[in-house]
Amino acid sequence: MGPRHPRVIGLLVAVACRGGTPAANTAARADSAVTARTWGLAHLQSGQLPQAETEFRKVIALAPDQALGYADLGLVYLRGGRYREAETQLRRAAELDSANSDVALMLAKVYQLTGRADDARQEIERVLRRDSTDIRGLYALSALPGTDRESLLRRIVARAPVNIVARLELIDLLLARGATGDAAGELEALQRKLPQLPREAARFFEGALRAARAGHAAEAAAQATRFDRAMEVTAAYQVGLQRLGGATGPLAGYPVLTFNQSMAVPTEDARAVAAAIRFIDVTAGSGLETVEALPDSLAGSLERGVALATGDYDDDAVEDLYVAGRLFRGDRGRFIETTANAVVAVRGRAVAAAFGDCDNDGRLDLYVATTEGGTVFRNTGGGRFKDVLIPSPATKALFVDLDHDGDLDLFLARPAGSRAYRNMLDGTFQEAGAQMGLAVPGSEGSRDASVGDFDGDGRNDLVVVTAGGGEGGGGHVRYFHNLGQGRFEDATATSGLAKVVGAGAVAVGDYDNDGFLDLFVTSLSGSQATLFHNRGDGTFEPDRRTAGLRQELRGVAGLDAAFLDFDNDGWLDLIVVGKPATPGGRGVFLFRDDETRGFEDVSSILPDSLRAGRAVAVADVDQDGDLDLVVVGWDGRPHVLRNDGGNVNQYVDVRLAALRQGSGKSNAFALGATLELRARDLYQLRQVTDRVTHFGLGRRLKADVLRVRWPNGVSQTVYYPGSEQDVLEQQLLKGSCPFLYVWDGRAFTFATDVMWNSALGMPLGIMGSEGGIASASPRASQEYLRIPSGLLQPRDGRYELRLTEELWETAYLDELHLLVVDHPDSIQLYLNERFAPAGPSALRFYQVAQPRPPVAATDELGNDLLPALRAQDDVYAATLRPTRYQGLTELHDLVLDFGNLAGRDSLFLFLTGWIYPTDASINFALAQSPLSQVVPLHLQVKDRAGVWRTVIPDLGFPAGKNKTIIADLTGKFLSADTRIRIRTNMEVYWDRAFVAATRGASPVTVTTLHPRAADLHYRGFSRMYRKGGRYGPQWYAYDEVSREPAWAPIAGAFTRYGDVLPLLDAPDDRYVIFGPGDETALQFDATPAPALPPGWTRDFVLYTDAWMKDADLNTASGGTVGPLPFHGMSRYPYGSDETYPTDAVHRKFVETYNTRLETRDSGLGARGSYATPESRVPSP
Repeated sequence: MGPRHPRVIGLLVAVACRGGTPAANTAARADSAVTARTWGLAHLQSGQLPQAETEFRKVIALAPDQALGYADLGLVYLRGGRYREAETQLRRAAELDSANSDVALMLAKVYQLTGRADDARQEIERVLRRDSTDIRGLYALSALPGTDRESLLRRIVARAPVNIVARLELIDLLLARGATGDAAGELEALQRKLPQLPREAARFFEGALRAARAGHAAEAAAQATRFDRAMEVTAAYQVGLQRLGGATGPLAGYPVLTFNQSMAVPTEDARAVAAAIRFIDVTAGSGLETVEALPDSLAGSLERGVALATGDYDDDAVEDLYVAGRLFRGDRGRFIETTANAVVAVRGRAVAAAFGDCDNDGRLDLYVATTEGGTVFRNTGGGRFKDVLIPSPATKALFVDLDHDGDLDLFLARPAGSRAYRNMLDGTFQEAGAQMGLAVPGSEGSRDASVGDFDGDGRNDLVVVTAGGGEGGGGHVRYFHNLGQGRFEDATATSGLAKVVGAGAVAVGDYDNDGFLDLFVTSLSGSQATLFHNRGDGTFEPDRRTAGLRQELRGVAGLDAAFLDFDNDGWLDLIVVGKPATPGGRGVFLFRDDETRGFEDVSSILPDSLRAGRAVAVADVDQDGDLDLVVVGWDGRPHVLRNDGGNVNQYVDVRLAALRQGSGKSNAFALGATLELRARDLYQLRQVTDRVTHFGLGRRLKADVLRVRWPNGVSQTVYYPGSEQDVLEQQLLKGSCPFLYVWDGRAFTFATDVMWNSALGMPLGIMGSEGGIASASPRASQEYLRIPSGLLQPRDGRYELRLTEELWETAYLDELHLLVVDHPDSIQLYLNERFAPAGPSALRFYQVAQPRPPVAATDELGNDLLPALRAQDDVYAATLRPTRYQGLTELHDLVLDFGNLAGRDSLFLFLTGWIYPTDASINFALAQSPLSQVVPLHLQVKDRAGVWRTVIPDLGFPAGKNKTIIADLTGKFLSADTRIRIRTNMEVYWDRAFVAATRGASPVTVTTLHPRAADLHYRGFSRMYRKGGRYGPQWYAYDEVSREPAWAPIAGAFTRYGDVLPLLDAPDDRYVIFGPGDETALQFDATPAPALPPGWTRDFVLYTDAWMKDADLNTASGGTVGPLPFHGMSRYPYGSDETYPTDAVHRKFVETYNTRLETRDSGLGARGSYATPESRVPSP
C-alpha cells in the first residue's frame, strides 16, 4: 500500500450534540459508518473491489453528507477501469470537500485517462495552489502535454530526494537534450542513495555515469534506459511510483481515510474518542494460523520464549514479520510465508529476533537466536538471505550502533551474561562486551534490554534487565552510559534505578513530551511495575502516575511492554503483555496517556479472547495510518490486532535514509537517531528504532517542523513535513575548522578555513602503538595561512577580518597577528599549506617566477585531466569514484607530465586543491576495519626499468579549502622519464598543478600587524554553496545568514561576548573560546604598512596560535568545552598528572571571561523550542 494523504481531520465516533449529550440514533449510524469504512478499506487493500464497493455504498447511505464514501467508491471504480462511474462519485466528493487533494488528483486521473488533459490540468493546478510542494500534484502535472517537465521534476527531486522515480525521469530528460554535465550530477546524487544494485543493473548505471561524465549523451542515454528498465521491477521503484501517484490499475489513487469535522466530537471528549477505537483480532485468514504452539513444558515459564520482530525486509513499504522461527512477507493486511525461499530456516526453537541493516546495503538483515545458538541472516536482495553464524543464544537482541561509527553492532541479552558484538563491516562481528564496559558483574545474566539517548548527548545508552536474583524471579535494572569511542560506564548507582527488583522487561519512550526518554519497567512478581520519569540528565525517578498502573497490573507477570500512540493524539500510550494474576484473568493491558490524568486502563478495546501474552510488536500492519499490534499469546501463537479507528487523528510517518556512498556517517536507516516534531502547541520526541517512526498529531492539520538528529549527532530540519515524510541525509561537513572572511573593498567575502593543524581529541583512523586508537597531537597549535592574493583590501585605514565558528566545533584562539608581505610583482609567493605533523610552524616563502604547467595529465583510467589543472579557476579534476565513506574514494592516480625535466635542480611541485575530509567517527571506524584504510598521498616516479617507485611516501594533503601543497623534487627522478604519479584514496580535488625552480631570491618586506580591536558576538550561520560546481569546495555567503541554531549545543563555559582584544596578544593559555554561531570581528591598523614601491604587490599571511575541537561523538571530550587546553599538555584529554594552569592570572581569566554558560538544553536542544524559516535574516 502506498502513502496516505488525508487532508481533513475527523474523529470516527458518535456525533456529539452542541450541549454535549450524544443522540443514540446518531451514534449508532456513525458507528456503523465507521465499521463499513474499515471493511471497505480492508477489501480495497486486498484488491477485492466488489466487496469494497458494497461497503462504501453502505458508508454513503449512513453518512450521505460525507465526502469519504463517494471518494473511496470513486477510487474503487477508478481501479476497476469504470471511469464514468468513478467521475460521478468523485465529482460528488469534490462538491462536499472542495479542499481535498486526494479527491482532486483522483478526478484529474480520470480526466487524463479519458483524454481530457485541460480538465485534468485545472484540477491539478487547484491542488498546487493550495500546496505548491505536493509531489503528487507536481508529478501529475509533469505528465500532461505542454508543461515544463524538467522544472517540475526538479521540484519533486528537491522535495523528495529519496524518490528514485522522479530522479530517473529527470536524468532521461537531461540526456535527451544533451545536458550531460547536469545528468552526471544527478547520477552521482542517485549513486549516493541507491542500495546495493544487482550486478547487471550496476553495469548499466556505471556505463551511463561514465558516458555522461565524458559528454557522450547518446551512449549515456542508452545505458540509462537499460538501467531504468532494470530498476522498474524493483520494490523501491514501485513504491516511489506509488508515492508520486503515478500508478495505474489496481494501485491507482489514494483512499480517503477520515470523515470531516461534522463527524467529530469536541476536543474535550478525547476519552470518548479512544473508547470508540477497537482492536480487532484478524489472525484468522491472515496467513499466521499455521504457526505452531509452544511445547506444553513451557506453559508455566516466565520467559518470552518466542522470537518476534517486524520490519520491511523486501523494501516494498509494507511491514513484514518474523515470528516463532518463520518469516512472513506482508501483503496488504495478510502475511505470506517465505521462510524456505528466503533461506532463513533455523535449528532449534527461535526465541529472539531483530531486523537491522548490518552491512549498510539498504536492505534489512535479520538476527535470530534459537535454543541452540544465533545467526545473522544477511539480506542479499530478491527476498533471499545468507547466514553468518553468531555462536550465542539470546533472549533479546538489539541492532544498535554502540560506538557511533556508522554501522550497526549487535547487543544480546542472555541468561549466561550479555554480549556486545562489534560490527567489523567485513561480514563478521567481534565480541567486545568487556572491552566496551558492557559486561554485567559476576555471573549475572540478562533477559531484556532497550536503547536510548537518555542524557541528551547524542550517544546511545543502554538499559538492561538482568536475569534472576530478584523478586518473583525477576531481575534488576542496569544503566550503561555511553562515553563515546565505544566505551560505556555502569552508571546504575547514580541513575535512580539501583533499587529496582523483580523486573521483567523495559520499554523506552518520552511519554510526557518533555524531550527526554522515560522508562517503564514491568514486574515479574506483579507488584513493582513502575514508570520512571527522566529528570533530563539521564537519571530517573519513579513517576507519581505509577500507582494507578501498578494497581491495574497487580499480580500480572509482565513479560513485555511497548509505548505507542494508538489513537494518534500525540501522546504515547502503553501496551503490557504477560501472565494474568489468576487463571482466566487479564494479562494483556492497554493504557492510554490522556496527558493530564495519567495512564488510564482502556483494555476493554482489546479482544476479550486474548487474555495473556508473551511478546508484543507495534507496526502499522495494514498501512492505514494507525498502529496495529502483533501479540504472541501465552501458547506461543501470534495474534494480529488491527487498529480500527486509531487514524481518527492526523499523523506523520517518518522514514530516514542515510547516504549509501560518500558518507558512512550513519547506518542505512539511521537507527538510533532522534526525531523532534512540533505541530502548533504539540511537541514530541522519538528515538528511531525501526524504518518507520510514527507521530500522532491529534486534530492538528499538519506538522510545522521536523528536526532530525542523525546518529552521528548532525541535525537536519524539515519544515512542514507531509504525512509520509522521507528524509535523506544531507552531505555536509559538521567539522572542518573556523572560517575566515575578509573585507575585499565591497563586502566581506569568504577566504578560507583556518586552524586545520590543531584538531584536539580527534581519532586519526590508525591503531596506536599500545593497541588503542591514535589521536591527533595537541601540540600543533600554530599556523601560517596565506590569504589569496588581492582579496584583502583596506577600509578606512584598517584591515578587517572576521573569524567565525559555523560548524559543530569549539575554537580556542590564543594569539593572532597579520603579516603584510610586500614583494615584486614579478614573483608569486606560496606557503606549504599541507596538513602538518605536530611541532612548531616555521614561516617559509616559496618564490615562483616562472611556473611550468603540465603538458599532459591523466588519471588511472586514462581520463584527460589537463583542462582542469592548467589554471586556478575553480575547475577541478574530478573523476573520483566514491566509496562508502566521506573522504575516501577508490584508489586513484594523478599522472603529470611536465615535459623534459632532466638536469633541472631545485625543482618543486606545486599542487593547489581542496580535501573533503573524513571525520572523527569515520576515523574511528577505519581504525577498526581491515578493509578500509587511508592511503596517504605519495609521489612516485619511473625507474630505469619503467616501474613506478615511491620517492616521497607522504606528501601530506591540503589543509582545507583551496590550499597549496609543495613537494621538493630535487634528486627524486630515477630515470630520464620525468613523469610524476601521485596516488591516494583520499578525496582530494586538484585545481592547479605546476613545477617551478625557487632558487632565485627576490626582496620581500614583512610587516607584522597586531589587532587593535577584537569583538566577540553571536552572528549565526552563512548560506553554504559549492564554489565551482558540484566538485568544488563548500563555500559560504557572508551576507546570507541564518540565526537559528544549526547544531546540538556544546556544553560548558564559553568566552563572554564583548571586547576580547586582551586575550590575543600572546600564547599564554588565556584565549577566546567561541562556538557554533559565534564571530570574532578583528581590526588591524593599516598605517604601519609601508607604501608599495613601483612594480611591487602586497600579500597577506594570517598567523594563529589556537586549537580547534569538533563535537563529533567520537572526538574525545568533543561535546564539552573542557577540559581546557594549554601549551604544556602532552596529550588531549590530558590525565590526572597534568592540569590547566591554576595560578592567579589564569584563575582570574577563567572567572572574568569564561562566563557564558551553554548546556545541552540550549539552542537546538531546548525542548519544544524551535526556530522557523523566517529566522533566516540578512547579516548585519
